[in-house]
Amino acid sequence: MSECLEINDFQVLGESFLNEFDRRVASLPQDLCAPFHREARQLETELFSLYRTVALCAKKQESLETVSQLWGSMVGTCDASVKRLGELVKQHPYCGAEIYSDTMLDLRNKCYRLQTMHS
Repeated sequence: MSECLEINDFQVLGESFLNEFDRRVASLPQDLCAPFHREARQLETELFSLYRTVALCAKKQESLETVSQLWGSMVGTCDASVKRLGELVKQHPYCGAEIYSDTMLDLRNKCYRLQTMHS
């Protein structure tokens, strides 16, 4: 038995930081890029933080099925993060979000590879 969070806990953590992101970006000024970059960077940071936690917990798992499920949960959180960032980009099309979305998509693809490798 591992002493890590459950898969549902990771989903709750992901939903929590995504909901906070939604709350914060609702009040962003439409004509400024600095707040956009701050929020995009914060979303990226929280996503990578969750990734590191999932990686630590995955190492402690004995069941390959559980490891695959952990990475699958992370894929879902990455997808939701990229979607949220895309919505923010629509509001701020000239602020250059490519660096954030590219990084998040790279992480998503890595998590997907780990998920399929353990299934």
